[in-house]
Amino acid sequence: MAFRLLKFGVKVGVVGGVVYYTIDEGVWRDSTHTAELYSTIYTNLAPYVKEVPVEVPELPKVDEISFMAKNYWNKGVIASFIFLRNLPNKTTEWSKQGYEYVAKQMEQSQLKTPNALKGQEIPK
Repeated sequence: MAFRLLKFGVKVGVVGGVVYYTIDEGVWRDSTHTAELYSTIYTNLAPYVKEVPVEVPELPKVDEISFMAKNYWNKGVIASFIFLRNLPNKTTEWSKQGYEYVAKQMEQSQLKTPNALKGQEIPK
């Protein structure tokens, strides 16, 4: 029990520290400040990435990050609206499938025990 509590406490501490650090560095400010922060991180890490003996892909430029963020955002919006457009048809289709499944299950259940109530009085 104590180990689980300690493990949870460490996780909460790490997450809290990361959130505090990102707020302190200004990650959550406006996009121009975030772009400046990314460019400083890029310039500080670029020499170390070249020294790594394992082949590591080059860090993307700020323009590429901006393009990718807009592109993925647009894809997410398009996918959401496609989902909403198809929702009435899918709801009808899923309702029919559910009805057919339940009807089939009830029919199979009645075939297994057709005389279940035979000889018993039905309470009024």
